[in-house]
Amino acid sequence: MIMPLRLVSAVYEQVVRLRNRGYDAAWFRTQRLERPVISVGNLTLGGTGKTPAVIALGKMLQGAGYSVSVLLRGYKGRHRGGPLPVSDGRRVRTDSGRAGDEALVIARNLPGALVTVGKDRARAGRWIESRGAVDLHLLDDGFQHRRLHRCLDLVLVDVTNPFGGGRLAPSGRLREPPEALRRADAVILTRTRPGQDYDPLTRQLRRFKPELPCFLSTQTVEPVARRTALGETVEAPLAGCRALAFAGLANPHQFFDSLRGQGVELVQTLPFGDHHRYSARELSAIGGRCRELRVDTAITTEKDAENLPPASLHPAALRMLIARVSFEFVGDGLRELLLGTLSVESR
Repeated sequence: MIMPLRLVSAVYEQVVRLRNRGYDAAWFRTQRLERPVISVGNLTLGGTGKTPAVIALGKMLQGAGYSVSVLLRGYKGRHRGGPLPVSDGRRVRTDSGRAGDEALVIARNLPGALVTVGKDRARAGRWIESRGAVDLHLLDDGFQHRRLHRCLDLVLVDVTNPFGGGRLAPSGRLREPPEALRRADAVILTRTRPGQDYDPLTRQLRRFKPELPCFLSTQTVEPVARRTALGETVEAPLAGCRALAFAGLANPHQFFDSLRGQGVELVQTLPFGDHHRYSARELSAIGGRCRELRVDTAITTEKDAENLPPASLHPAALRMLIARVSFEFVGDGLRELLLGTLSVESR
C-alpha cells in the first residue's frame, strides 16, 4: 500500500509544481481586489491553527482601526453558489451546514468583521467591496489559492511537525514542496513554548528564502460558554476537571494534549475525522460512555460545537464544556509588518 501512495504523491507533486510554474510565469491569470488582501495559509494538511490565527489577526487589525473582511472557501459546507454572507458584522446569518464550521467559528469570535464564504473568493471579495466600505480582506487558507493577488502571504508552520513527514499527500501531509516558502512574506511558528529554542527550525526555513521573517505564537485552550445545538453550555475552569473529550479535527490528539496541559484529567478521548458532523446516535453513545465511566463532563471544541445536531446528551446532568483555542503572537514584530505593509498599500 505504501508504494501506490508514494506513486500518487509523486504524480501530485508534479501537478503542483506545474501549476506553480504557471503562476510564476504569468501563464495563469491572477485577479486583484480594490482593497489589500492578507493571506493566511500553510504547507501542510490542517492542524496548524489557521482558524484561531485568522481570528487573532482580525482582532489585531480591528484594534489598529481597520475594518476587516474574511474570505473563506467554506470547506465541508453545502453552499455551492455565489458569495454567502456568514456575518454582516452584527449577526451570524447562516449555519455551519451551509457555510462550514470554520466560517461560523470565525464569525462568532470576530464581531464587526464581514465573513463571507464562496468557492470563487475573488468574486466574494468584489461582492463585499460593492456593498460597503471595507479596509482589507483576510484570505483564510489562501497560500495555495494563487488566483487572488495578495499584499502579504503569511504561512503557519507547526513546530511539532513542520514539514508534514517530508512527503506530499497522500503519503505525507505536505500540500506543496517546502521550497514553496519562497513565495511567503513571513512565517508564523505555531504551538511554540516559552523557553524553547526555535533557531534551528528558523534556519531550516530560511534555506528556502534568506531573511524570511519568522514570528512565534502560542496556543492555549480555555472554556467558553455559548448557546449551542445542545442548549446552554456551562463555563467552568478546565484545571482539575475530570472529563471525556471528543473532537473532529485534523489532529485531535493535539487538542487532547492541550487539555492535559491545562490540568484536565482525561478519562477517555474520542477522535473523529476532521469537520465531522455528529449524529444524534453518536451523541447518545457519548453520553452513554460518560455514564459507564461515571464522568459528568464532556469537553469538545468550538468547531465541533458547530457540528452538533439539535439533540441533547443524556443524562441531563452531564456538563458540556466547549473549549476555545486562544492564539497569541509573541512580540510586536508581526503587528509592525502588517501595519507597515498596509500603510504602503494605502498610498
